[in-house]
Amino acid sequence: MIYYIIIGILFAVILFLWLKYQGVKKRLDEKSNELQSLLNTSEKQVQFQQDFISILSQELRTPLYGIMGLTNLLAEEHPELKDDKKIKSLKFSGNYLLTLINNILQVSFLDNEEVTVQNTLFNLKDVTQNLVQSFSYATENSDNILHFDFDAEISQTVKGDPAILSQILMNLVSNALRFTKNGNVYFSVSLIKKKGDVSTISFKITHDGYEVSKEDQKSIYQEFINVENEKKWYLGTGINSRIVNRLAEAVNAEIIIQNNSHVGSEYVFVIDFKTQQVKEEQAHQNSVFEVNSGTKFKALIVDDNKLNLLVADKMLSKEQFDCTTIDNGFDAIKLAKENVYDVILMDINMPKLNGIGTTKRIREFDLKTPIIALTAVDVTQLNRQIIQAGLNDYILKPYNKNHLLEMIHKHIENSVLS
Repeated sequence: MIYYIIIGILFAVILFLWLKYQGVKKRLDEKSNELQSLLNTSEKQVQFQQDFISILSQELRTPLYGIMGLTNLLAEEHPELKDDKKIKSLKFSGNYLLTLINNILQVSFLDNEEVTVQNTLFNLKDVTQNLVQSFSYATENSDNILHFDFDAEISQTVKGDPAILSQILMNLVSNALRFTKNGNVYFSVSLIKKKGDVSTISFKITHDGYEVSKEDQKSIYQEFINVENEKKWYLGTGINSRIVNRLAEAVNAEIIIQNNSHVGSEYVFVIDFKTQQVKEEQAHQNSVFEVNSGTKFKALIVDDNKLNLLVADKMLSKEQFDCTTIDNGFDAIKLAKENVYDVILMDINMPKLNGIGTTKRIREFDLKTPIIALTAVDVTQLNRQIIQAGLNDYILKPYNKNHLLEMIHKHIENSVLS
């Protein structure tokens, strides 16, 4: 009898525990489904935000490319306007707007994508001088003085990414100006050491302006956080440490920040550059011309934006290129069939038939002509499509003229030698 009672009690306990387990399991499954639903919604929201930022960036970059391109063309064609305040203002506004667009893109994709680093030859002194000049309008309006010093021991021609360098330095200089009124900002470029063809170079920015409180110091290095509204003389959004540090990591560099309430702040950006003699650079850039000395290169420029076509045409026509411009992919395919071009510059985002589709069709009958994508779209989303379509390279609008020319020369040379 006792035996049956014990068995009955055990069965009741097991049944009770099983029912409890089923209840808990059901609630856990419900919670898991809720969490999965929230996760899916969150992922969709993040993707939507990234897509929106990419589209917005593209829409901003397209007119900005025209503005910056025409401004540079005006300055080149009319040397008397070189020191004109309105031209300086246009250049500053264009450069600063481009930096803000880059910052927004970096914040959007920094956690999900690798930073794409270019490795091109460029004149370091020119890049830093142009950056200083771009702030001339801002310093005049804030009663600040921006001092610049470039170490004569530095080889001016280096190999690296001028766009990332400019973006980092523009953030640092902008931040120094932002916390300075009626003061001085000192920007110096110095050689720390040289070993073989590698130079370790420091970019130091110091200011003696407004005393920044400890509370404000914390806010400066957060993302796009401004200090009190009454400090109306500040420029822009200030430094975004997450972006700047991520970019510095991408180029194997380091940023050191020191704050002193009595003398202001000091930012030091340290990076290694491979150096190259100017003669070697010129030989590299001119080698392709020696192959076809005395002749002009033929370029086909494809872009649905008339202003972009005008800027690219004028830019290349001054550099030994005979340019043909067309505003749609279908006519570009026809021209590519009927003519031989040394290079094709292809806009990616075009109606009816985009640059990817146009390039695929051209590659059906022409595998040799270099085709370079000109795009306002963030290239991290296009890498696979670009490779599959048969494009040789890409450059992001608005682009630097020297960077574009170097890229064109490289691919034409490779095409001639292959």
